Amino acid sequence: MAATNSTDHFIQEKAEVQNADASITFGKKTEIDTFSTTDQHIFLIGFSGSKRGELAALLAQKLNMDVQAPEAITSSAELDALCKEKGSIIIVPQSAMGISEVRDVLREKGKVFYLMTELLHLAHNLGLDAEQGREQIGPDFIELEPHMLASLHFILHGWKEPEDLVENVLEPLNLL
Repeated sequence: MAATNSTDHFIQEKAEVQNADASITFGKKTEIDTFSTTDQHIFLIGFSGSKRGELAALLAQKLNMDVQAPEAITSSAELDALCKEKGSIIIVPQSAMGISEVRDVLREKGKVFYLMTELLHLAHNLGLDAEQGREQIGPDFIELEPHMLASLHFILHGWKEPEDLVENVLEPLNLL
C-alpha cells in the first residue's frame, strides 16, 4: 500500500460559526466557586478507623468551622436539623450511609469527601488483626462502600495521615 502524503482524503466540510475567535479553557485554569466556610457544609464519610474525626479537627482549626459528630443520622429530617448550623463540618456516621433517605440528599446539602481506604488499613487503625478486620468490618464494608462511592463529590486517600489530607480538601473548595 502506498503512503499518502496529502490531506486530500480528510473531510473538508466548512461550518459557519457565530464567533470564530471565541475560546474556552477547561482544567485547572477554569474558575471554580469558592466554598463559603460560614454558609456551607463539609461532610466527611467513611468507615470507622478512617480517621475522619482527626481530619475534621484539623479542618475546623484551619477554616474556623465547627465540627458535628452525631452518633447517628437515621433520616433526612435529622440531617436537615444538623444542617441548620451553617458553616460546619459534619462527620457522617458509617451507619447513616446505609439509609437511602440520608444518602439521597447528602450531596445537595454540602460537599462530600469520602476517606477511601482498604479493609486491612481500617482494621489496623482499629487495633484489629487481618482476620478480625474481615470478620468485624468486612460485611459493612461490602454493603456500604458502593453507597459511599455513589454519594461523594471527592475521594481522599484514607491511607494518608489526616494532616496530609488537609490540602486535598482545600483545593477543590478553592480555599488554597
